[in-house]
Amino acid sequence: MEENIVIYPSQFNPDTQVVVIFPGHEKYSDFEPLFNELGFGFVAPEQNMVFIDGGILGDENDMDIDILRFIEAHELAHVILGHKERRPEDEKDADLYAFILLGEKKFRNAQQYLVDTFLERHGEVFDITMIDKFN
Repeated sequence: MEENIVIYPSQFNPDTQVVVIFPGHEKYSDFEPLFNELGFGFVAPEQNMVFIDGGILGDENDMDIDILRFIEAHELAHVILGHKERRPEDEKDADLYAFILLGEKKFRNAQQYLVDTFLERHGEVFDITMIDKFN
């Protein structure tokens, strides 16, 4: 395995590859401006890839798996929901849909991370009825 990078098929869409790049990888400096602009991760739908900033996860041998699962689900939610721009309402909807995706896989700790950070991310407390818009 190449150091400072982890690549695996998405748990939510096996046709999508998840690439976690850690500081220290030779290409991290190429991705760092994108992470700074776009957040902990971003999706490249035309390449079926999600890129995640490993710098927020620990290291490749001891990653915070719940945060990783949340970011992966959030980024894939953007694709599923057809988002083309980065609008605040799209970010909120991606979190809400990520909650559903995480629940389908029974990733309860990752769901709890989403709930715990929702107020900070969106300025309001998470309410389970918010996901009703997707039913």
